[in-house]
Amino acid sequence: MKHKLLIAFLLGIFSLVNQEVSGQGASARTEATQSFCGNTGAFIVTPETGCAPMTVNVKNRVPKPENLTYAFRFDRNQNTPPSLSETTQDSSFTYPTPGTYTILQYGSAGGTGFSACADVTVKETRGPKGELITCPNGKAMVTLGDDPVTKAYDVVTINWGDGKTVDVNLKTNTAAFFENTYKPGSFPAITLKGSYTNSVCNAEASTTTLTAAGAQSLSSIRIRAVEMPEDGNAKVIYDGMDGIETKVYVAKGNGEFAFTNQSRQTGGVQSVSVPSLDPKAVYRFQLRSTDICGNVITSPIVSSVVIKEGRLSLDEIISLEWETESNTDGEVEFQLKRNGAVIFTIPPGKRSYEDTDVKCGNTYRYEIVTIINNDVRSYSAPISLAPKSSAPGDITNAVVTVNDNNTIGTKVELSGEGLTSEYNLVVERALLGSTNFEVVSPANNQSLQWDDTNVNTSQNSYCYRFQYENACKMKSPSFSTPVCSILLTTNTPDIVWNPEAPFISTVETYTLQQVDDGGNVVNETPKGLSTNHTLDLASQSDFGYRIEAKSSDGNFTSLSNVLNFRSEAILLIPDAFTPNGDAYNERFEVKAYFVKDFKMSVFSRWGEVVYHSEDIAEGWDGNIKTGKAPGGYYLYKIEATNATGQTVVKNGSFLLIR
Repeated sequence: MKHKLLIAFLLGIFSLVNQEVSGQGASARTEATQSFCGNTGAFIVTPETGCAPMTVNVKNRVPKPENLTYAFRFDRNQNTPPSLSETTQDSSFTYPTPGTYTILQYGSAGGTGFSACADVTVKETRGPKGELITCPNGKAMVTLGDDPVTKAYDVVTINWGDGKTVDVNLKTNTAAFFENTYKPGSFPAITLKGSYTNSVCNAEASTTTLTAAGAQSLSSIRIRAVEMPEDGNAKVIYDGMDGIETKVYVAKGNGEFAFTNQSRQTGGVQSVSVPSLDPKAVYRFQLRSTDICGNVITSPIVSSVVIKEGRLSLDEIISLEWETESNTDGEVEFQLKRNGAVIFTIPPGKRSYEDTDVKCGNTYRYEIVTIINNDVRSYSAPISLAPKSSAPGDITNAVVTVNDNNTIGTKVELSGEGLTSEYNLVVERALLGSTNFEVVSPANNQSLQWDDTNVNTSQNSYCYRFQYENACKMKSPSFSTPVCSILLTTNTPDIVWNPEAPFISTVETYTLQQVDDGGNVVNETPKGLSTNHTLDLASQSDFGYRIEAKSSDGNFTSLSNVLNFRSEAILLIPDAFTPNGDAYNERFEVKAYFVKDFKMSVFSRWGEVVYHSEDIAEGWDGNIKTGKAPGGYYLYKIEATNATGQTVVKNGSFLLIR
């Protein structure tokens, strides 16, 4: 209980100190952290420095202490009191292992708490560590250990057992190992002993007798990367070993290895340049190192890799191929880089790739990286390539269609080589019969179906010709054969179209197409080279007509405008007739189409009905009840009902000529 009260008392002291230094910066905070090691206590430690295991004795110097307590392994940096298990009221303590330790003393006297700290140093006495390698030729090599026991000493003495010794100052030494030569097959005991510059514990330090290990391992000496730049000065990056000379060898293709005059004897990551190589050739690289026994140890072989343009040649496709020789540890994969970024990972058995994500007008930089087992890389020299294209041919398939009074649609079909993802389809137009063609398509026209809306198809016919320019700025050798529009007109019941041929070459045939409201062809009538057609209106209902013309080679097509006819009553009424017996124009006959019911009355100038009929097939022969009607003007009234029940009334006059 008294111990806990004392701890609480000390915490109170610590809190007060912390409050006093708050806001005074980093140094104040450090003082607060170390407040357990106060200066109000007092004790003597014997000894302050000694050899492990070391027993220390403490002697209190505070008069009349109460609850005198020690913590022999106190951490000066901790800001909490030691736990009960870490404290004792004993005045002695044994440190079994070397190190620097802090002893905390605390207690109370006269109702006031006190504390103090003192440091002790325990020196290492265990024998240093090392590795011994012996060779049949009498050579021996000692490598000192990189461990806390060995590093604890200032000096390690190597006793070769033949009267020779080597004192190694561990604070300044840079040698990786130490050698001695004996008569072949005769090796005495080789020992290590540590010492301190102040001679403390030198007598107590233990001696280590080394046991020869197997052959020296140089497996850590290996190539990590081969980089082949454009200038052919290859870079070889490898892991070296201190004191072991490592030479870089190279072989072209699968030829014999040759020394590059590049060598190092340092450890860690090394980088050497092998100049004057051909970046378009494949080389193999290897490291050769000689161990203490004179054995030449070779590293795994790493091959360079060469990327080049492939043999495949297609429009806007860059074909790539690469070459490499076998790597000792085997390939994992290839990584293809374009403009510095990996675009494809390829299994080791494949040696080619077609890059389709390219466009004419751009240049691309490619590299190939060989990924080899054990995290080894081989980088090719980069190459820069631009996509190619064949020259496009002339356009040989085109269609021209009259869509309405102000629009003509054009459509071309492309085939052959030289076609790219982006292009410019040039469309030129001229009036039918003229050779003054002008460009009417927009710049960089990307549409194979382009509508010309700056036309008047009810008045004129127009001719169009086409030229293709690909993304590589290669054009068709010439413009296509012109294709002209067809102007279809009607003089019911006849329809006619312009006699001028829509092609420079001869027309193979005209075809009359009957189309429905959706523009679908429901019937076709061959017309040969005729440019007119008479419709049988009496047998029709709703319909539309257009003319299709085909060139003699079948590659070019012209489609006229569509003439639409509807089932509305059509009445064709003459304005005169001559009943004179010459068998020509003897009757006043009305032609009616799409008529269901028909009534016609003829009146004299005084309004008297002189003729009436409900038969559309009959006509007035010019006679009345009293004989022949006199010549002159007569009036008519016609009432007709079409198929939909709508009534059409026509009134007018005509002339009877005697």
